[in-house]
Amino acid sequence: MQPTIPTITLVQSAPEWLVLDASVINADWRADSVQCILSNALNGTPQKYATTVRLIATTSHLWVRFDCADADVWATLTEHDTPLYTEEVVELFIAPGSTTPKQYFELQTNPNNAQFDGIIQNPDEHRSTMSLDLSWNPQWQSWTRVDVAGWVSVWALPWSIFGRNDGVGEWRCNFYRIDRPRNGDDIETSAWSPTLREPVDFHIPSRFGILNITAQ
Repeated sequence: MQPTIPTITLVQSAPEWLVLDASVINADWRADSVQCILSNALNGTPQKYATTVRLIATTSHLWVRFDCADADVWATLTEHDTPLYTEEVVELFIAPGSTTPKQYFELQTNPNNAQFDGIIQNPDEHRSTMSLDLSWNPQWQSWTRVDVAGWVSVWALPWSIFGRNDGVGEWRCNFYRIDRPRNGDDIETSAWSPTLREPVDFHIPSRFGILNITAQ
């Protein structure tokens, strides 16, 4: 039996501590955010290294925090739009609306706080017909911290970069993480909504979860 498509509802809020600077990475998000746990992208089973995603919606931004347990955090890439997904990375695919998207936005960061952003055209969930537009260079902010427990990445995504005024309504999205041991051991690929494809493929929009944003 396939795992059901997950749904999260966020009521727009404005916590006093939520400001557009690096202090947000050290704040305690637990009381003001909605939480989801990523699992094995193939089958939804728990992973060795847990990934928690916390979400807050304001009238201007979608805030995303990835907490990634890891015994060996690493990355070499530092430049914008380089293939961060070939190392350790966290990702969000998102599109406005409730139907399965054929176009969606892809955003990534790695432990060096390098950013990747592009627009995906994916008409039929086959790599042969999928395309990536890297000319989309939105203005969004991220902050990353590495410590003994793993690494944390916080994003502030203006609704306007997705062509929406305040975010209210339904969105289709999926959150991902790749934990790629530098010694070549088994890779962990994690997702909020498992894509159930083998070999692993994150670009399965019919498996995207539902994010519902409501006004306060």
